[in-house]
Amino acid sequence: MKLRLLSFLLLPALLFVACSDDDDNTPVTPSTNVNVSTFTPISGPIGTVVTIKGSNFGTSAAELTLTFGAYPATPMSVTDTEIKVKVPADLPNGPTTVKLKRGTGKEVSFQFTVEDPIVGIWTSEGVANVAPLLYGPPFNVRKIVATFKADGSYIVVQTDSNNTSLTLTGTYLTATGGAPAPNNKIRTITVTQGTPTPLTAEGIYEVTVGTNSITMQYEIAQTQPPLTGVTKPTPAGGFGSTSGGVLGTINVQKYVKN
Repeated sequence: MKLRLLSFLLLPALLFVACSDDDDNTPVTPSTNVNVSTFTPISGPIGTVVTIKGSNFGTSAAELTLTFGAYPATPMSVTDTEIKVKVPADLPNGPTTVKLKRGTGKEVSFQFTVEDPIVGIWTSEGVANVAPLLYGPPFNVRKIVATFKADGSYIVVQTDSNNTSLTLTGTYLTATGGAPAPNNKIRTITVTQGTPTPLTAEGIYEVTVGTNSITMQYEIAQTQPPLTGVTKPTPAGGFGSTSGGVLGTINVQKYVKN
């Protein structure tokens, strides 16, 4: 009878000792490894807002290291499950590697393709933005909505002071300008218009990514069929260089990206 009682009393004691050995009061360091479920979109021009979804991102942008190629990017917003960030303005066109890391955690990477910065829908409206050459007679243009597609096609809708619209369609081809600073970000464009009148126009443009908006300066001139005294603007000459600069800036258009 005594032996049975002793065994019964020892069992709780053994269980208590076992639990005590496991609890060594060592603090647990939370993991800083990020987990990514989606990264969208996977392509777009500079200034595109990319959304990264997943978990364990933290809540502070200061904890994150985020780069597009060689260019660091500061998130617009961070929650533990979502990051929003703009594609840096200095990135060249083409594929680039995006890398993300939180603190000392493991780095994850993705592929993003940078499209031509002109791709998108742009609006030019009012006397401050529509080129004076178009705003005044005989054109009297008051608003222009230009859509440049990634496939190299475009649609431009011009609306005049009588609220009459004209739609222009065709294809476009762009290239780097190659001019030295401060014109090194100016690119060239060749437009082949199909409707309403077949023609070719050549010019320049420059896209600027701001904090709250993306804007574009755009200057172009008809080269085929040629117009007497009209020559195309050049990256080296900068904006206002149509016909060697004799027109000043009256042929310069300002757009805001939708």
